[in-house]
Amino acid sequence: MKKWWPYLVIVLLWVPLVVFESDYLYALQDQNLFLHTPLFFEQQMVKAGGLLTWIGSYLTQYFYYPMLGAGILCLLWAFFMWLCKRTFRLANTWIALIPVACMVLTIVTLGYWVYYLKLPGHAFCATMGSIVAVALTWGYRALPRRHHLPSVYIVFAAGLGYQFFGFYALLATALMGIISWREHKSLWGDAFLAFTQIFLWPIFSYYCGNPEINIVNIYWAGLPVFAHQGERFFAYNLPYVILFASMVLMAMKPSIKSRKWLNITIVAVVAIGLLKFWNKDDNLHRELSMTRSIETGQWDKALKTAKNVKGEPTRLICMMRNLALFVQGAKTTNGYRDGAKRPAAPFTVHTVHTAGKMLYLQYGIPNYCYRWCMEDGVEYGWSIEKLKLMTMCSILNGEEVAAQRYVNLLKKTDFHKKWAMRMEAMIKAPQLVMQAPEFKHILPLLRDDNFLTADQSQQELFLIEHIMSTPGATLEQRRLADFTMSYYRNNRQKLVEQ
Repeated sequence: MKKWWPYLVIVLLWVPLVVFESDYLYALQDQNLFLHTPLFFEQQMVKAGGLLTWIGSYLTQYFYYPMLGAGILCLLWAFFMWLCKRTFRLANTWIALIPVACMVLTIVTLGYWVYYLKLPGHAFCATMGSIVAVALTWGYRALPRRHHLPSVYIVFAAGLGYQFFGFYALLATALMGIISWREHKSLWGDAFLAFTQIFLWPIFSYYCGNPEINIVNIYWAGLPVFAHQGERFFAYNLPYVILFASMVLMAMKPSIKSRKWLNITIVAVVAIGLLKFWNKDDNLHRELSMTRSIETGQWDKALKTAKNVKGEPTRLICMMRNLALFVQGAKTTNGYRDGAKRPAAPFTVHTVHTAGKMLYLQYGIPNYCYRWCMEDGVEYGWSIEKLKLMTMCSILNGEEVAAQRYVNLLKKTDFHKKWAMRMEAMIKAPQLVMQAPEFKHILPLLRDDNFLTADQSQQELFLIEHIMSTPGATLEQRRLADFTMSYYRNNRQKLVEQ
């Protein structure tokens, strides 16, 4: 039974992921896009590490059901441990807990990076890439030592592997070189060949038809680049560094024996590391929960989330709360805490890059929602969220051709086909829009004027000015103006400072 305990520890990680991170996991799939089309596959494969991002994007969509997606992750981590034990011939399986803990941290430490990372399928890339690296190493060990087969294998694993899996193929090549050196006590032969391939293949790939990647990052293809507005944040690379170092250690020192004190120490270090670095930003979790509630029309749940906020809320929480109060017919924000706490991110976070696009749509201003979806799609990549919002904006603006284009894309996903087919029915029969719950409270807020100006990324002040300066003809528009004016009078100084 004891030999299965390390795997049971991995399976137990499913509980905190589901209990504490369901909304975060759902947001990961909402900011992801996987299409069952040859073109989507080809678009991924033109880049180094393309097969890895294709697999990562495919698996990320299962976070639509957070319990299912978290279960897949835990099974993959358990499989990684089993594979490490057999590939490196570990005397102590508990050692493999260290890289698994790093894989967990590559997901749960991201915070607001979920909106800004440009690596498709990044939530699964570290896990799948590490499994591939160990599996390629196992293939090297399993080959018969004749006819130079191991040497040929190293060349093909480094060359083809780099195109398919990027950095992780180079990591596998390094592990093969280490094993060759350890077993033959010589830096020549396969060891020298392996480290030569690590240096040569990325350069060869870049200059021979793979210019899709920045030459600065050719050795890191398949790894996320934590850069925003020209600044890089290397601290977020630490889990990756420890992950790769631990795999090198397992290849170099597989004979570390199982000792009770050592196993307890490993579990304690892993537990302390996860507790210390797991993102516990209450405001971020509430923002994600409220965004999900509003998207599904659960306004009461959104208000409950805002009411129980701990400490000072961010402006986004206040904005979504105000929207929910207005939709529910409230006339005041009394009983709810106001605040202007900055998002817990090492860079400036604008609401238009998070839930702000959805807010523009909900307030009956689809042009601005569409504009920011388009800009963020070009800058950070397309996602389910952006395609859905652009579909709804196009329907509201009477742009049936554009709406049908986005619907056709969403129909090629696994979990959003039904939603796309409902929107398609409204495109063909516009009268159905009046009955759709998604548009129920948006339609009375739509204005006749059709324009687009600059909001300077100051969404809340822009919304207030827009609502108060364009008096509406409908009762809902006048009520929204009164609600906004009252809130502005009571919070003017705070809003101006923000």
